[in-house]
Amino acid sequence: MLTIPRPLYDAMIQHLQDEYPLEACGLLAGQDGVVSRQYPIENILRSPVAYEMEPTQQIQAIIALEEAGLELAAIYHSHPHGPSAPSETDVALAYWPEAAYIIVSLQDRAAPQTRAFAIREGRVAEIPLALL
Repeated sequence: MLTIPRPLYDAMIQHLQDEYPLEACGLLAGQDGVVSRQYPIENILRSPVAYEMEPTQQIQAIIALEEAGLELAAIYHSHPHGPSAPSETDVALAYWPEAAYIIVSLQDRAAPQTRAFAIREGRVAEIPLALL
């Protein structure tokens, strides 16, 4: 299970909404499955159907979370016009097996659909997501 406090969840959704209609992305950090920090990261592809994290921002976020004694809890991104499920590309590019992958569908911007997944060696399993 992955638990996200409501203020951090709302900040993540706001970040994704702010970048609409483009995909947006970022990292969530925490301990023992409970998120305590959000790191929005620029999508250098500036695409509505794909994302690539800006490398310097990504490295800075990883360093910051490690210095804070946290672990990478999740990698998040939006699907502005698609479902809240991993695409073939998402599965192929899932390089962090210890992290959850959160996908937020903005097909209905008034009611974003958020789901979390474990993606390991091409296998996808949904993870329960709880909001505090």
